[in-house]
Amino acid sequence: MANDPLKTIRSQVRSIGDAVRWACVLEATSPKAGNVFPGRSFNDLTYRDFIIAAEIAAEAFAMPGRHFSEMVLGAVRQTQHATNSNVNLGMLLLIGPIAEVAHRDVHADLQPAVATLLEGQNEDDAACIFAAIRSANAGGLGEVDELDVRDATTAGFDLLAAMRLAAHRDSVAYQYANGFKDLFTRIVPLVENAIQANGDILGGIADAHFDLLAQQPDTLIARKCGETVASEVQTRASQLEKSDDTARQQFDAYLRSDGNRRNPGTTADLIAAALFVLLVRA
Repeated sequence: MANDPLKTIRSQVRSIGDAVRWACVLEATSPKAGNVFPGRSFNDLTYRDFIIAAEIAAEAFAMPGRHFSEMVLGAVRQTQHATNSNVNLGMLLLIGPIAEVAHRDVHADLQPAVATLLEGQNEDDAACIFAAIRSANAGGLGEVDELDVRDATTAGFDLLAAMRLAAHRDSVAYQYANGFKDLFTRIVPLVENAIQANGDILGGIADAHFDLLAQQPDTLIARKCGETVASEVQTRASQLEKSDDTARQQFDAYLRSDGNRRNPGTTADLIAAALFVLLVRA
């Protein structure tokens, strides 16, 4: 593709681990509204935390032949130890299955390969993913009477069954429930088009973040603040003119008010996974 802003980064990607590292670093560095990026921290989370987490993720997913569930659990525990926070659980859950199938054949049609991988997961995979979610103290996933991932007895249950129960309230679980089809057919093209239209990688990622927020409510915001607030964020994003810098700054300030509780973190996780796909399939 002519004048591809990602071309320079792609030239630096020589392994699955490289693609993971670049995807996580680019996502964290882009000045996305309401998120941590250089110069904009939360009280309990900094840009440095994301860079540390990116390196941990790159190392965890660099080795072929491992189940994605083991890689996710290991990375979550290392990240918790290094940063004392849940920095990248959503990114790890999304990138993990794609990384496993990419190790097997990076030139394969990744989406159906991921769907087949998930359908073939076993109880050990489920136990690892449930343990990762509990370790990260993530809210929302599996918090239903039928299947609660916070309960240690859940380890014997089916991973996809849990994700399908949580799919209506968590966008990461939704990707598992539909075999990542939504990620590959909607989100990856959206991120790629935004980067191409902007002409700059970081600016394009920030634009894609607006576009995704305008399309659907962020489920992290919904879990923290309620569905009404999440819908209000979606409405504001859909009405925002991306070329208006003042409007973008006001939207960013709105998201950061109320102690950063309106942080659209799940949308950021989806973008990181999309960036990984765009880099790994080059």
